[in-house]
Amino acid sequence: MKYFLSCISFLIVLHSHSQNPNPSSILDEYIQEEMEEEYFPGTATVIVKNGEIVWIQSYGFADIENNIPVSDSTQFLLASMSKLFTGTATMQLRENGTLELDDDINEHLPWPLQHPVNSTTPMTIQQLMTHTSSIKDNWGAMGDYYGYPDPTMSLEECMQDYFTLTGGNYNANQNFITAAPGTTYSYSNMATALNGYITEIASATPFDDFCDANIFDPLCMEKTAWHMADLDSNEVARPYSYSNGNFIANPHYGFADYPDGQLRSSVLDLANFMIAFLNGGTLGDNTILNPSSVNEMWTEQVPSIQNSQGLNWYKELLYYSGGEAYLWGHNGGEMGVSTDMYIDPVSNIGVCVLSNGSGTNLYICDALYDYALSLNANNGIVPACSSAGLTNLNPLQKNLLQILDMLGRETTFKPNTPLIYVYDDGSIEKVFRVEY
Repeated sequence: MKYFLSCISFLIVLHSHSQNPNPSSILDEYIQEEMEEEYFPGTATVIVKNGEIVWIQSYGFADIENNIPVSDSTQFLLASMSKLFTGTATMQLRENGTLELDDDINEHLPWPLQHPVNSTTPMTIQQLMTHTSSIKDNWGAMGDYYGYPDPTMSLEECMQDYFTLTGGNYNANQNFITAAPGTTYSYSNMATALNGYITEIASATPFDDFCDANIFDPLCMEKTAWHMADLDSNEVARPYSYSNGNFIANPHYGFADYPDGQLRSSVLDLANFMIAFLNGGTLGDNTILNPSSVNEMWTEQVPSIQNSQGLNWYKELLYYSGGEAYLWGHNGGEMGVSTDMYIDPVSNIGVCVLSNGSGTNLYICDALYDYALSLNANNGIVPACSSAGLTNLNPLQKNLLQILDMLGRETTFKPNTPLIYVYDDGSIEKVFRVEY
């Protein structure tokens, strides 16, 4: 269905469930001007500073047809911003000794994978995380992996199809660049998908479940999931294209190589993630990474090849009044999606912008960062992610296998409810997490 731009322009209004602690009509006006310039039906924004949410504001519509506004809990497809979470899962496995970043990926794959030209040069996990593995995105093949709203092919089937010699979409010329692994930077979605699959194999846990137990649950990211089937579609922003003066609604979609870009989340959930990273991997009582791992992800990994690349995170230049600064983060772009998240560890600031259109958020990021530098975090919102009677669930020591209620029935995580966590080392833990 098509909607004329003129019908949307005057309807760009402010929406938020949370009270913005530092409102600014000037910033609101600028963001709405950028939305019109970039043809964004809806946008959600958040700033964190010194462990608090100091700005949170949403604009426009998540679903034009059904008149559903964007709120701070609206979930957007994150596209390539998802790679930050795939990398976080890898670092958790490195911390618990399951793998090392310089491991040959064949130490973990159930089938052999060599570069078709430089077969004696190993591909490593670190190369998958820095886009230096020589794995190439073959979009002719990757188009087969899309599904609506979720893919029907599993991650395992997708990896076998793309990387094994007998796979239907294996192509030595199109799936790899000719340079030897570790010698050239070439951005690769399929390399990140493969890294997610290695996490799945090494942890003996489906990748999405691993992230639920070890990242999303500890950070109280309750509006975050890899698949539409795990979300309420009425709360998910519809992706929109813009053509010839019209907004065009696209169906929700996904792809079997999902660890490279299929995560959906809200600015409220992503605020928790940013605060945890700025806090050295900890939010409240729960730790997802050690400070040394966070610092390593924010360290240039291949300076002689690409001096802005960390471990999945990269440095982006943002501008503020009177200057410029490099922040660590990632953007994302897919059909009807534009996302950005950037963190300044020195100033203890994080900014995030999610939009359901295909323009750029960078100018909004600049404005948010400039505003953040002027704010004092003494009247912000402290994330409602508290725990009581909960031993720090360190994912680096054991993997969660099952969640049971007090009658022994399998269930999913629920706040304010007594639960039993069953781990792969045979241990159990009674859990009761209070959320206000």
